[in-house]
Amino acid sequence: MPVSKPLLWTDLRRELTVFFLILLLPSLYGCIPAVVGGAIGGAELISEERTVQRFISDNNLEIKIRGLNKQDESLANTNISVTVFNGWVLLTGEVASEEQKKKAEDTSKSFKETRRVINKLELSGLAGLGSGANDTIITGKVKSTMVVSQDVRATKIKVVTERGIVYLMGLVTKEEGERAVEVAKNISGVRKIVKVFEYLID
Repeated sequence: MPVSKPLLWTDLRRELTVFFLILLLPSLYGCIPAVVGGAIGGAELISEERTVQRFISDNNLEIKIRGLNKQDESLANTNISVTVFNGWVLLTGEVASEEQKKKAEDTSKSFKETRRVINKLELSGLAGLGSGANDTIITGKVKSTMVVSQDVRATKIKVVTERGIVYLMGLVTKEEGERAVEVAKNISGVRKIVKVFEYLID
């Protein structure tokens, strides 16, 4: 007679997380339709998903770029967010001048691990704490909805929100990308969605 395996703490925690996310789903959706922006990239189709080595490289690259930005006096009084996926570097946030915007881009391009830089830095004053908190809430709603969705593999997509603009970044098929967009479209507070996808061959 087969003996059932004991329920591990990690399994229990995962089940509880999914359970509570399902309970929260009704509050995650809003009634304001999002405006979907065009895709960035996707010109080249590749056949391999992100490897463990690339995952580690991406994390290290984020740390190095952020570190240089913080040390650079010419980038003082800026708010620059750096997100890396499969060697693609996404820059979001606010800077005061074109010179600072270009400097941040040049810094990102200076590393051999960087395959491409998508510079979406805004020329404006720094966003207030309220705006940042709202962006964090939107990102959390998009991510948690993806986790419980059977149509989207949340681990393949990074979500970044700046001033209500949601950037979806990842290595996906076109179908997976469109399903992720549909999830984000239904989240309250989303003003626009920008796809920063690198597409896999179906």
